[in-house]
Amino acid sequence: MEIDKSFIIPVIDIKDGIVVGTVAGDRESYGELKSVICNSCDPFEVARCYERLGFRDIYIADLDGILNSEPDIDLIKRIYREIELNIYYDIGMWTLEDIRNLEGVIPVVATETMSSLNLLMLEKDIVVSIDTRNGKLLCEIPIDLSELLGIIRNSSRIREVILLDLDRIGMLKGPNLGLCIYVVRELKEKKVIYGGGINSLDNLYTLYRLGISRALVGSALHSGRIRIDEL
Repeated sequence: MEIDKSFIIPVIDIKDGIVVGTVAGDRESYGELKSVICNSCDPFEVARCYERLGFRDIYIADLDGILNSEPDIDLIKRIYREIELNIYYDIGMWTLEDIRNLEGVIPVVATETMSSLNLLMLEKDIVVSIDTRNGKLLCEIPIDLSELLGIIRNSSRIREVILLDLDRIGMLKGPNLGLCIYVVRELKEKKVIYGGGINSLDNLYTLYRLGISRALVGSALHSGRIRIDEL
């Protein structure tokens, strides 16, 4: 089996108008992106780079939205209009107005900033980001991982989830395989996208064999640990 570019969803983390690198999800340590595949930290140019390299989707975490409720909606609209990529977009707290204003973008509702289960009942299909740290669900409401998986399993609107191990993001120390096995087993009828710690093609092969549908990759691409010519 060969891993091709469609298995990978490249990541863009935006803060203060630039693309930043992240270590273990520690937002205090974000610094300007350093990359062997793109010589710019401008979000539009990084998205253009991903398009030029043959990817078809991107995942954008708008940290100004997540941290300060000030997402750069105009930037996302420009990327959507001018670049041929599907956009998974996390702005933190979503409202119905946000979702209606961002037609064409795939809304990612992250548990870390989710303050009500009502967000899972929207009339539009959404992607739920299951945010974990130390094996525990991060969520604004009192619910554990098992309970959340039960809600997702019984929802006809949620067909795809993102599973994040925040401790591993940017660390290049390998994916959390135990977490993947558990969630894939509990959500047999859903597509599970995994992110956190991926550092090699071997990691991607392993995730595929475990039933992960796709993988979020950032640091491994920008550091050269996964080379484009290997895909």
